[in-house]
Parts: sequence; structure tokens; C-alpha cells
Amino acid sequence: MNTDFIKDAARRLGLTCTGIASAHLPVPETQQPVCPLASGKGRERYDLTALLPHCQAAVVVLFPYYNPDAEKTNLSLYCQLEDYHLVVPAYLEKLAAVLSSYGGTQRCIADTSPLTERLLAVEAGLGFMGDNQCLIHPMYGSYCFIGAVLTTLPLAPDTPMDRECLHCGACRRICPGGCLTDGAYDYRLCKSYLTQKKEELTDTEKAVIARTPLIFGCDECQRVCPHNQDIPITPIPEFRQNRLTMLKKDDLEPLTNRQFRAAYGNRPFSWRGKKILLRNLDIVHAKTGL
Repeated sequence: MNTDFIKDAARRLGLTCTGIASAHLPVPETQQPVCPLASGKGRERYDLTALLPHCQAAVVVLFPYYNPDAEKTNLSLYCQLEDYHLVVPAYLEKLAAVLSSYGGTQRCIADTSPLTERLLAVEAGLGFMGDNQCLIHPMYGSYCFIGAVLTTLPLAPDTPMDRECLHCGACRRICPGGCLTDGAYDYRLCKSYLTQKKEELTDTEKAVIARTPLIFGCDECQRVCPHNQDIPITPIPEFRQNRLTMLKKDDLEPLTNRQFRAAYGNRPFSWRGKKILLRNLDIVHAKTGL
């Protein structure tokens, strides 16, 4: 089934990075350990029919979010924006409605399923995998959220790109925890993971968090990536407004949990609650004074 109709609909919504992946994802021969923050394990991460019976394809969409830092910040770039879990589904539902007008059954996913969405995007011809484990788009780099609409319609899949990472080693050298070695990724040493970890931190883990000023997330491997140089600002309106660049202890500490949710409930870090943020603030402040 020709896919021009759905790609045209995506462009009318301002979504210029859309591709089609087959429902039959290749399962890697060797798999990286799965971060406990991920929602799926094992083969279920590659099985689209487990989420949508009789699924035949996925309409995969990239949502670029890059907006350069205008001032000092202690939040990862994606945390400065409105939560993509709130923004992306609204666009996907509009695409799902277009698909539904042609029949079939649809299901929208945006970091809310066990599926490995980066592989979906690769199979849809939207980018290639970097050594930092991020999907890289030729124009927008790795600063992209990924969403998809699973469908039972027999859409013709796109062809993966014939490109690969430069393998320059910049991400490996800059990583605060040294989590990138020999093509492998150890989530246990990743600062982004550690800033979200709820369990007690070891002194070593605290030292990793303290190596850069960010208290939630980590952008170091993306910041130095040559594929991310001179990329354009996000075309998504929701990601160009209402930025939050700094969280301070004095702002958080007096808030009740209800007040915290009211103030920050639309931010990507809010799901972890203020206690984790205060812990990370203390760790970073002890090292940097920020």
C-alpha cells in the first residue's frame, strides 16, 4: 500500500521526518543489558504484534527538539521543554485518524511500550545508530524524540539508510561515567540513568553525577558529537516555548508533593518527584558550588 498519503498528512502537521517500518523487526544476535527504567525485556522489544495483533507496519515519526542553551542550565536539554509524553501523542493521534479513514486498526506509542523505538526508526529509514546508542538523523542529529503509529494496514516499508556513525570516539571520551566501551553501553555507569535512579547511590555513582552541572539527564555525548554540529532549531512549536533552564533548591524544598506536581507536572523530570531532584542538587552543589 502506497504511503504518500500518510507522509503528506505528517508534513501538513509540520512533521518532516516520517518513515515506514515493517512489523517484522530484526532481533540482534547479541543484546545490550536492558536498563531497568525501560518498559520491556527480551524479544518483546522487537515484536509489534504483541502490542497490536495483526500489525503489519509502523508509521515512525521523529520529533526534533534541539534548541541551543541561551544561558547556564542544570537540566538536560530535553528536560527544559514540555514533557514529550504530552506533546508527541497529540500529533500521533492525528496521524492515526488519517490511517483509520483507510481502515484497519491503529495504536500510538511514544516511549510507552516495550518496543525498541530507535530500531523502529532505523528500519523506517530515519537515521542510523551512533556509538553513543542514540539514533542520529542526518539533519537533526540525535536530538529527536521518537513516536510511532502501529497499524494493521499493509503499508510499504522504507529502506534503512546506508550510513553509519563516524566512530570518532568523542562520546566515549567525554562520558562522565565511562559507560561507552568497545561498542557496548553499560547503563549502570550512565549519568542520565544515575540522575533518575531511586535506590541509594554509591560514592562512585555520586562522583559520576557530580562531574557535570546537570541534575537530571546528561547531554555530554550529544554535545560533542560531530553529527550534532550546526543542526537547526526544532520546528515543533511546543518545543520552542516555555523553557525551564534552572532548578534551584530554594524553589523546590518548600513545595509539598501536590505543589510540586502543579508547578512541574508537565516537565519530563516530574515523574521522579522532588526528592530525587533535591538529592542530585546536593551532589552537584557539593562538587561545583552551583
